[in-house]
Parts: sequence; C-alpha cells; structure tokens
Amino acid sequence: MRLVFCLLGLLCLTPLAGCGGNRGGDASGQKRTTLVYGRGGDADILDPVLTSSGETVKVLVNVFDTLVAYDDETLEIAPSLAERWETSDDGLTWTFHLRPQVTFHDGSPLNAEAIQFNFARLLKKGFGYRAHYAPIASVTVQDELTVVFQLKYASPVFLNNLAMFPASICSPQAVRQDEAAFGFHPVGTGPFKFQSWTPKQKLVLEANTEYWRGPPGVDRVIFLPIDESAIRVKQLERGEIHIADNLPPSELDVLATRPGIVLQSLPGMNVGYLAMQNEKPPLNNKKVRQAIWFAINKRRLCEVTYSGHARPAFTLVPPTVFAHHTGLQDRPYDIERAKKLLAEAAREDGFALPLKMQLFAMQQPRPYMQQPRQTALVIRDSLEKIGIDLTITTIDLRQYWQRLSRGEHELALAGWTSDNNDPDNFLYALLDPDNINDQGGNNLSRYNNAKVHRRLIAAQREIDPAVRKRLYFEAQEIIFDDAPVVPLVHTDQRVALRAEVQGYKIHPSTLVRLRLARFQKKSP
Repeated sequence: MRLVFCLLGLLCLTPLAGCGGNRGGDASGQKRTTLVYGRGGDADILDPVLTSSGETVKVLVNVFDTLVAYDDETLEIAPSLAERWETSDDGLTWTFHLRPQVTFHDGSPLNAEAIQFNFARLLKKGFGYRAHYAPIASVTVQDELTVVFQLKYASPVFLNNLAMFPASICSPQAVRQDEAAFGFHPVGTGPFKFQSWTPKQKLVLEANTEYWRGPPGVDRVIFLPIDESAIRVKQLERGEIHIADNLPPSELDVLATRPGIVLQSLPGMNVGYLAMQNEKPPLNNKKVRQAIWFAINKRRLCEVTYSGHARPAFTLVPPTVFAHHTGLQDRPYDIERAKKLLAEAAREDGFALPLKMQLFAMQQPRPYMQQPRQTALVIRDSLEKIGIDLTITTIDLRQYWQRLSRGEHELALAGWTSDNNDPDNFLYALLDPDNINDQGGNNLSRYNNAKVHRRLIAAQREIDPAVRKRLYFEAQEIIFDDAPVVPLVHTDQRVALRAEVQGYKIHPSTLVRLRLARFQKKSP
C-alpha cells in the first residue's frame, strides 16, 4: 500500500486532470505539455545491452535510435541513423551511410566510430541478445559517416536485428565516462532525453528539441509504475494518466464505454507460455511435460483471464509471423490422457503421485499475460485434477527473469513479444541451447535438442524463404513432440488512452514510440 500512497500523493501534488496534459511553463511563460504513461512495472537498467525487460524497452526506444528502424506504422525496415545502405551481391558486406550533423544528447557527434564502438560493446556484453548478432565478423570505419559491416555468412534477419533495441546507439563519450552509471543516466540520439528516475516511483524524459526528425509532440514524458491495474484504470478515467497498458481485458471492455477514453487494438506478435525446467526431474521426462499440456484447458483460460481477447497457442510462433506452422494440431484438453501419461512416467522414473511442484508467476502484468495471478490459479486447478499439487510463488519482475534464467523454477509463467517479426526471434531466442545461461539467457526451459539446433542455425543462414519455412516447420514439429514448454495464448495488443491524446498509435512491433504523441488543441 505504501507505493500506492506515494503515487497518489505525487499526482495530487502535480495535478494533470482536465488540463490537456499542460503543467506549468518555462521562463517565457509558454505552457509545457506532459504526457503521463501508466504501466504495470518499472524499468530495470536503462542500458540497451544489459536488459531484456519489456518495461525498460518502452523507455529505451524513446531515448535511443538504431541504424535502421521500423516504419512509423508498418513492419517495413526504414532509414534511421543510417540514411541509406547497400550490400554486396553475396550479402556479406553491408555499407551504411550515416546522417550528417546528428548529435547525442551530451553534444558529442554521431559518427562511424560511435557505431563501431556500440557493436563491439554489444558483441562483448550483449546479455541475452548477443547471439542474434553472431553473423557480424567485423565493423570498420570507412570515413566519418560511413561504416562497413562484414558478415561471417549471409543472414536473412540481419537488417531486422539492427532495428532491435539491443542495437541502440549509445553515446561512447557517456559510456566511457562511467559505464557502471550509464544504465541509470542513458545518453542517446532519440526524440527524448533522460532527465531523472526514482525507481518504483517515476521516470522522466524531456523532449529533444534538436532531434533530427524534428521535436516530439510533447515536452515531457513521465512513466509511472503502478502495479495495481484497478488504480491505473481510475487514474485514466480521472485524467491523471493519459495512456495505460497491460490492463485486464474485462477492464478494457468497460473502459471502451467510458466518455473521453479511446481503445486501440492490433493482433499481437506475442506468445504467453508455461516454461518447464527440462533439467529438473520429473520434468526431464517428456511424458510428464505432455501430461501437463493435455491437462490445461486453454479455451477456458482465454475466456477466464483474457475475456476472449486471446487465442489458444500450440507453437511459440504467432499466427502473425512468417512460418507459423498451420499444419500442426494442438493437443486437446484431455484429463484422462494426461493422467495416463503421468502414471506411465511415475512407473518409469519411480516417483510417487501426487507430485508437489512450484509455479513461479510474475507480480506485474505483461502484454501476453495481463492477469498472471489468475492465470496461475487456472493452471493450478487444472493440474490438481491429474495429481500435481502446485504452490504458486509470485515474484517482482526485477528479480523474476533473473531467477528463471538461472533455472531456479520448476514451472513458470513466461512470454515473449517479437523484436524483429521473425520466427528466429521466438524459436532460437526461447528454445536454442545457445540461449541457456545464468546471466539472462532466454531459454528458460533449458531445452537442448541437437536436431532443433541444427535447423535453427541453418535457417539463420538461409536466404531462400521457402527453405527457411521448411526448416522452421520441421523445428516446430520436433518441439511440439518434445513439449519443452506449453504454449498457452497469443494475445491482442490493446491500450487505453485519453481522447485528447492524438498522434499515438499502437505499432505492430508493440514498441511504445511516443515521438508523434501530442495533445489536441483546445478551440479558442
């Protein structure tokens, strides 16, 4: 309750309701506009190469730019810090020409040396994403505004990966000055400059008035972490926050009927799933994992916790992404089949029923899991019917992913939203042995299948889309049989905002880019 009190006190001291986002003014008497973004959790560290937190990415994409980026409204790759580029016929040499006269927020120049510095750092320290940039053999400076990437092999996702947040271009001057502090005082070239951060209270960005694409539509953005969805709903209704995300679907349905509130929705490039720690008995037995899959009623889960705004999943690759395997048929909800498989596994491995297991659930909502506690309860009730007694342990997001990457869990709720609109970002990121490590690896199930690995690596190097599709289909078929995870749902992206907020649109990538957001001008 202490956090709630502090947040409400903050908002009372700096009223926003009914003022169209205006707060105070500058020395000239000009009113300044502040956009308040209410979200379910806080950032962890604001260094692009040291995080995989979705709440952090919401901030990073507004502070930093990448060499290339998604178009404002589509998933087409568009120029960003690189205004143009060309590649050799064999796809191994990529030459990028940088925009002239772009500066970092600290006044230092963007140049080819800065690009070289950032990718050397990414390849050395790139947390859970370093493997995505493995094709890069070298990055060399050709001249002040020209940088050349030499690849080890042609990659069909190279450009897409350059648009991902880990490839954000940081100020080398700021990193060198104090690398340990950089994650708490980030410096980029983006539309907003970092101003301040009081963890678990608020994070403030100021407009970069000299941004190369022109100044953003608001003068300031405040990110408020508000765990309780009900509080975010009330604050949105009162105009104390202007955008609220990851709200329960039932609450969003009610908000859609409220005057002054607008809902936006798009099919999501995401998956919510149940991670099973494959290295821990009895989950190292495929029959146990398959039994758990058969025991979960996904349709009921979609109705109870998503109010119908999700669809059951049977593979980690969403229907909106290339190479989603439509030929696979999900395991049906079948309690008797689940009991039989579990009993067979118990005889084989000599464990007794009922099984006692622990289920980790995040405290804060996620785009693919807006009500994690309720989701955990549905799974607990389902598994109880087949002889598995679950204890639910809820954990704050700031520790959650660290504990999962270390393999501390048996079962855990997890999920993923695509960074690059490619199956590689789901299957390789979440299920390849390259991504098993204790420092943030995203293979939370610690699944290790050499046949899958060979196909995923081959697909990373295959240019022919038809061959890539076949490789991903084969990988999904093997994964389906092994059942290292239980895919649960693919959810819609939905966000609620005040009607006076104009210009902001949900992006198909789910990136929260606030440059174009502005407040509707009042009639004179």
